[in-house]
Amino acid sequence: FSTPAGHISHSFAIIFPLYFLPDRHHISYKGYHQSGGSIQTMPFFQSSSNPSILPPKSPFLAPRRASNPEIFDGHSNHDLTAISSTKSLQSDLDPSKYTTVEPEHKSNLMGCTANLITAIVGAGVIGIPYAFRETGLCAGWAFILLSAVMGCKSLRLLVETAKHVDAPSYETLSEAAFGRNGWILCNLNMFFMAWGPMLSYMMIVKDTLGRVLGYPEEDVAGQKMVLAVSSVLVMLPLSLQRDMADLAKTSRLSVLFDIFLVAIVAIFSPTSESIHDAGGIINLLSQSTFRPGTCFIGLGIISFAFSCQHSSLIIAGSLDNPTRERWSKVTLIALAACATLATFMGTFGYIGFLEYTEGDVLNNFPMLEDTNNSNDMITARAANIARGLLCCTMFFVYPLESFVARHVIMTNLFRGREAHEGDDHAVLDRWDRRVATTIVLFTSVLIPALICTDVGLVLAWTGTVAATNLAYIGPGILFIGVHGQEFLDLVECRWGFTSRSAAGQALIIEKLVWYLLGMPLWCSIASIGKKGYKLHLAKKAEMTPAIGFRLGKIKHKHYMHKMHYPHHRKMFEPQHLGNGDTDDEGSSPCGGGCVKTSVELGLITASHPAESYGTYSQPKSLGNGYELIENTEDDDSGEEDPQDEKQSGSDFVVAIAFIVLGLIALVSGICSICLTSGDMK
Repeated sequence: FSTPAGHISHSFAIIFPLYFLPDRHHISYKGYHQSGGSIQTMPFFQSSSNPSILPPKSPFLAPRRASNPEIFDGHSNHDLTAISSTKSLQSDLDPSKYTTVEPEHKSNLMGCTANLITAIVGAGVIGIPYAFRETGLCAGWAFILLSAVMGCKSLRLLVETAKHVDAPSYETLSEAAFGRNGWILCNLNMFFMAWGPMLSYMMIVKDTLGRVLGYPEEDVAGQKMVLAVSSVLVMLPLSLQRDMADLAKTSRLSVLFDIFLVAIVAIFSPTSESIHDAGGIINLLSQSTFRPGTCFIGLGIISFAFSCQHSSLIIAGSLDNPTRERWSKVTLIALAACATLATFMGTFGYIGFLEYTEGDVLNNFPMLEDTNNSNDMITARAANIARGLLCCTMFFVYPLESFVARHVIMTNLFRGREAHEGDDHAVLDRWDRRVATTIVLFTSVLIPALICTDVGLVLAWTGTVAATNLAYIGPGILFIGVHGQEFLDLVECRWGFTSRSAAGQALIIEKLVWYLLGMPLWCSIASIGKKGYKLHLAKKAEMTPAIGFRLGKIKHKHYMHKMHYPHHRKMFEPQHLGNGDTDDEGSSPCGGGCVKTSVELGLITASHPAESYGTYSQPKSLGNGYELIENTEDDDSGEEDPQDEKQSGSDFVVAIAFIVLGLIALVSGICSICLTSGDMK
């Protein structure tokens, strides 16, 4: 801020705490990369024993200002001389002007599992008995097992595909296959999938905690006051945390509260009376095996209860050493625990009240003010404890959803590569950004929660559309899109054609089977994803390597690179640093502002985080100056790409099954909502 313009921007930043300007003062001796149409650089001030370094900020916006004398460790005098020769950058080399970014906090295996269980269970567990009423008891068990298995596979498929693409977040994975459209659709679904549950959690607290504390149902003002005070004292401070791993302890408590809640429902539900009235458990099961008329309503509730894919990559990235094996353990333990809780809650809750089971099973239990005899008094007190436990779980699950919504806001409002790739801990280490974004988001949920009395229709629409898109349709489409070329090769091998026009020359039976299996749709998805993924690889080949590996360092067998020749060496000279020069012909694949790294003739430009190790075989030309390089050296410093091998037909069948199941759940959910809203009118 040594210039008059700097003082003006300093004053502007103090007046407007939400400081959206990118971190433009990062210095790089490795090269530049392009992001969002502007030149971005990665900081060279980083050592293995010290956290990253951020550019200077005003004292008000960045109170933590610490000198770090070891920031130059690991860099030669030649590196520093080359950079310091650029006059505009000399003033930025003073270590005392930089602040340290605390590394992202990581959780262990059990902490990550607790976060995932809490994200899955949420408030959906209290609606499982009602889902059993709609599906039938036996069908409910089958749907829970199906949802748990599909959810576990979906979570693993998402993370493994993200590792294969080197995408640190759900939205960047969508962008890798389907470009900007995939990015926008994924962000919209993620935001509504997070914001809707946040609103429902607050409304549950408003309706439940006030009754537990003694406010009568008619005292609306008292219930609003309870929500406002409790949310500000508990929900907001937890939501202000920077890293997902910081919520591991509260998530452990939430899991315990869920266990106690299910135990109270199982113990105090009048199951013995219901079984006796039905003439025994066999007769009860025969009367409630499968109900085809309303089964899709129950399936929608159960599948929604097992949906947490919008936060899966954020939770996976918070795991310490997030290898494929460790993430598989997390998903297996979490989904098994959630399926067990849902089975006990659904079975005992439904058998206890049968056709009188309400959407919130706790509403079937008596209230203290309505009880007269001692037995009902004990049940009412136990139910009140269960309601209190439910409110506590709402306090602890709300921040998890708030992290997802804040993540979406961060990736779209803040500029720069770190924000675009979802590096929350680096961007939101600035307390003013984190506080302002969290408070705005908190307020946007609290106000409608205080005003509205029933937003069930809105939540049903957002939950039905967003949950099915993110949990089932999204993972399947992304897998087919990323591996589009392999899918088309398999289709070509089996059918002899991959397009609708070529199908016209096939036999009638083959054409009939072709259309019945939906092959035109799947081939279209694969073709679009194939083109999008090639563009993504070309873009990655031009970018400066990322420093962090949020989902772990991945060893790929092949890389796409851009050939550069000695006439680019002028860009490495100090006088050309940051001037946006292109090659002699003026044809830069990333537009005129992308500065490319130079190498000797015949060598490949290093452009991938994992390419600093390994030897490479003879490159294979892919056209447009890009080369496909094979890494032939074994290295133990990273994890093998979980999807580097050629995908089999069964893998694509599973992906298509996800899409079909998601479409069925989407259509049935929309139909159920329309029928329900019609009845309400």
